[in-house]
Amino acid sequence: MRSWCLRLAPSASFLLLLIGISAVISHAQAHIDPALPPAPLPRGDYWSLFPGYEVANHGNQSVPRLTVRQKFEIAFRKTFAPALPIDSLAIAGFDQATNDGPAYGQEWGAFGKRVGYNAANFTTKSLFAFGIVPAAFHQDPRYFRLGSGSMRARMWWILRSQVVAFSDRGAAMPNYGKLIGFAASTALSNAYMPAQSVSLGNNLRGYGIKFGASVTVSAIHEFDLTRLIRRRE
Repeated sequence: MRSWCLRLAPSASFLLLLIGISAVISHAQAHIDPALPPAPLPRGDYWSLFPGYEVANHGNQSVPRLTVRQKFEIAFRKTFAPALPIDSLAIAGFDQATNDGPAYGQEWGAFGKRVGYNAANFTTKSLFAFGIVPAAFHQDPRYFRLGSGSMRARMWWILRSQVVAFSDRGAAMPNYGKLIGFAASTALSNAYMPAQSVSLGNNLRGYGIKFGASVTVSAIHEFDLTRLIRRRE
């Protein structure tokens, strides 16, 4: 019982932190102008692990709102980008080496199951967080970069963006795409996870991992780390 509580504590603490941040939703407006005609999504760097399809580099300029089709286009692009099989293989390799994650075992067949499990997780996460839920709640699923300011202010913005998003008209609202979308993806993973791995603790852990990955990706885009990598090459 004690070990179960220790495993559950980090995820529960993280969720409480998210709830605390979301309780202080500011009334800031994003630079979204519904009157502007729809514009094509940014092409992004297709071969990058972080292509940035869901990032708005607006600065002080207004951007048009996304159509429902564009929200699903973001989900589609993220699903079929080269990053998905690479990430799925990398995480499956780590889980195989450490015997972590769902209890598939240690044989080579288990490695294939882990790859499939992670690919399904990435796919459902993108579909729910950037397509289905934002479309249902009229939410803009993009990450709006600050692009300037102190390190502290930008880190706070990254954390805030995980639970506070903007509506199609630019008003602050709860980030249902991630709060509900990540939960739906995690719940759905129970259908293709070994029965012995299905538990409240593992679900909370998986939910927290999705937010942790989202914070990391947002930080990479906020500080434009992919450009630094390209410049060094």
